[in-house]
Amino acid sequence: MIRFYEDSDYFDVDKLLREFNNDIDLKSNPFYKCIVYDDGVIKGCLVFEEIYERIELDYIIVDNKYRKCGIGNKLVEYLTEYCKYNDISNITLEVNENNKPAINLYEKNCFKLISRRDSYYDGADGLLMMRKFDNDEWYLYIRNWN
Repeated sequence: MIRFYEDSDYFDVDKLLREFNNDIDLKSNPFYKCIVYDDGVIKGCLVFEEIYERIELDYIIVDNKYRKCGIGNKLVEYLTEYCKYNDISNITLEVNENNKPAINLYEKNCFKLISRRDSYYDGADGLLMMRKFDNDEWYLYIRNWN
């Protein structure tokens, strides 16, 4: 089941974030939102910031035991549906050019490369990617919603 983070998830999500050296504290930053993949145990999470009509995707983290099970894809799909329902115009993110699994996930979900940050990650470029929602996509979504 995919759902939004609840306060009772704090320790499980914090453990996941810390395993991947992320110092995000979901309680201290009111802009962070989190979606969790919970199947009796939290297997992954997606952290983002909603800034007016756009979203900045900060992290997708899946527990090593549950990788290659489609959890990251399901989290991104859930975020996409959230965007459509809440009239969000785009999702942006940055990824290390060497993180091929993440890049493949984003490309599969219609993200496009929009810019590069040279040597941003200890010599590796940072890729700025975006998924923009156009009017045709909104129309199809709304039509299928009814």
